[in-house]
Amino acid sequence: RGVGPIPVNTHINIHHKDMASVSFAGDTKASERGSTHKTEPLCDENVKLTSSEEHGDVRPADGLFGWIPTLAAMVNYMFIFGVSNSYGVFSTYYLNVKFAGTSATTLAWIGTLVTSLMLGCSILTGAMSDKLGYRVTAYTGTVICTLAYILASFCNEVWQLILTQGVLLGIGASFLYAPSVSIPAQWFIKNRGLATGIAVAGSSIGGLWFTAAIQAMIDSLGAEWALRILGIITFSVTSLTNSLYYRRVPAKPRKSLFEFCAAKRLIFWLVAVETCTIYTGYWALTFYVGTNAKHLGGTLRDGSNLLLVLNAGSVVGRVMAGVIADRFGCINTLLISIMLTVVIEMPLWMTAKTMTPLYVLCALYGLISPSFISINPVIIGRHFDMDVLASVMGMTNLFGGLGVLAGNLAQGAIFDKYDKREQFTNTIIFSGMFILLAGIVTFVMRVHVQRQRTDRRFFQRI
Repeated sequence: RGVGPIPVNTHINIHHKDMASVSFAGDTKASERGSTHKTEPLCDENVKLTSSEEHGDVRPADGLFGWIPTLAAMVNYMFIFGVSNSYGVFSTYYLNVKFAGTSATTLAWIGTLVTSLMLGCSILTGAMSDKLGYRVTAYTGTVICTLAYILASFCNEVWQLILTQGVLLGIGASFLYAPSVSIPAQWFIKNRGLATGIAVAGSSIGGLWFTAAIQAMIDSLGAEWALRILGIITFSVTSLTNSLYYRRVPAKPRKSLFEFCAAKRLIFWLVAVETCTIYTGYWALTFYVGTNAKHLGGTLRDGSNLLLVLNAGSVVGRVMAGVIADRFGCINTLLISIMLTVVIEMPLWMTAKTMTPLYVLCALYGLISPSFISINPVIIGRHFDMDVLASVMGMTNLFGGLGVLAGNLAQGAIFDKYDKREQFTNTIIFSGMFILLAGIVTFVMRVHVQRQRTDRRFFQRI
């Protein structure tokens, strides 16, 4: 009573006898364009359902079954980021033994291309995951990664390792990474941060045993057999875990391979720039702490032990970041962790004169710095539909790949030209400033999300 006639361009969908949802023509057009543009949730718990979820043709969220693909993703993360997290062992060996006369900039191409292509190519592999299926995409990655390791084991020139252990391995890792990063956010809503944190903790667990195993294999069997064994293990394990990659939300039919509608939203660009800037500075410690240890009178074993401490801290840190994000808000957690990373990295690393400060630095850096790896998928999952999550994550990770490429190569050049391969001051400043810039972008992201809410108090869960 007292309500006027409903306009002609209004659509009413009744899903239950006592509930109705009203959408206007503009909203309908937005959903036809790909369903990535949606209203900012008023609070973190308010997650918009996709059309598939509304009609009930998906498994329920937050169930026990969701832990099966999530734990499978955790295992695959060991072989995706575990390679990058332990590359410092190969880097120290190449820089000081096998290619001692080669510049750090040239050798930096190998580890840089693994991570940058893994992230950058996910704009394609993420779209393929949504369109062709998670398992097909992941099995493709398994085959490519195995081939890369085997080919790299027969290489004796730096350019050959760049093509195999760098380019080919990076592309293969991207096919494994795209479905892995999307699965936890699909299966969990209430505990999305925890699930994502547990999955990505696999990268640090992988870094732990990869670091120890690679160092032991290089010492006893040589780098060539270390690469061959890594190829065999990667094929055996990921072939099994890929079979557990079940989707919760079926992919909707789409005309375009890419989800370009996401780029119309400011939140997308803020996550993309934050990803780019933090990856630009993030890997400096991983790549150079082993060389720093050698300059302080340590051995190659000391360098690998430092990476072990770094990865052990990351195991705890990535899970804790997810738990804290569920409790206090994902953007709040991300902002605080980035700022703490700058405060920890620069003073401890720049003043380290003995091995003890380096061990403390690696422990704290591992505990605090990698939170963005756990939290970025949660932020994307809160603001974009589940059936296009891999595509949107792939688009933001393209910027992460560019950051890794630019950052690692710049750090190698700075270490060669300005630090003269004798100190690390300028390399540390470069790393710290880009991580600080990521923190500033995250603060802008927080302000943007806060302004979308009716409650605009500064101290609140965001």
